[in-house]
This record gives sequence, structure tokens and C-alpha cells, in this order.
Amino acid sequence: MERIGPASEHGFTLLEMVIVVAVIAVLSVTATFSVTQRNSGDSDVLRFGAAYDRLRDAAILGHSARGVALLPGGWQVLLPAPPGAEAEGWQPNGRAQKFRGEVRFEGASGPIFPKELDREPAPDLVFLPDGQVTRFEVSFIGNGTLMRCASAGFSGLVCEGT
Repeated sequence: MERIGPASEHGFTLLEMVIVVAVIAVLSVTATFSVTQRNSGDSDVLRFGAAYDRLRDAAILGHSARGVALLPGGWQVLLPAPPGAEAEGWQPNGRAQKFRGEVRFEGASGPIFPKELDREPAPDLVFLPDGQVTRFEVSFIGNGTLMRCASAGFSGLVCEGT
């Protein structure tokens, strides 16, 4: 039978444990940064495209218009004021959404410039209950890529990358 040696020969030393923990920490930080360094242009296209589809569907199914006001660095969903409300016009709904990269909108009559919301906000993009949407083009610029999306009115949002 073999003899069991002194207790110091079994297990791990403190130095070995510190090295293992340090290696795991470096790997986890590297993995976190690689996941969050996603292309901001692609991310903006996905988020705005999903919002576009959601708003268009909500306008059709809810038989009520929806709007989007373009803000510096993002957008805000707007809903028409309910009948009999004190304020008429459009009211913000939910929190403003932020773009991660640079975004440029152009409507049928030229560029659409973002502006701060005032007391009586007006939508830059309108989604009607019949499925029609304001015609516009948008360019998403991020991390050296350019994605362009366009809405022709009834056809939905069509995107292509360059």
C-alpha cells in the first residue's frame, strides 16, 4: 500500500488559485467586449426595422394612426390624443429610443432634421390605419458600414447594405 504524503502535497497553492482566477477574469472581459462591440449601424437597422413593423401593425390593427418624431440621436413614438382629451394633436408614448451610430433621414421634400420635442410634438413619420406610411429614406452609418433603408409608402421597409 502506498503511503499518503504530507498535507502540503495535496490540493492547490494560493498562487495557483490566483493565476486561475486571473485567467478566467481576462477571458470573461474579452468575451464581454467581443459581444458588445457589435456594429452600431447593423444594430440600429435591426432596432428601427422592428419598431417600423410594430408601429405599422399597431396602426392597422388598432385602426388608429401612429407617429415617429425624430430627435437628436434617436426617435420618439407618438400617438394621437384620445378623443375628448384636453390636449389635441400628438402625445409621446413610452421612452425615447437612441441610435448607436450616425443616422440620416430624407423625406419626399428633402432632409428630415431631428429636433427636440416641444409641448405640441408633430410626427416626422406617420403610420396610417390603411397601412400607408410616410415615404422616407434613412442611412445608418456605423463602424465603417453604410446601410440604407427606404419606405415607399405601402411596401414596408426595404434595406440594403454597402
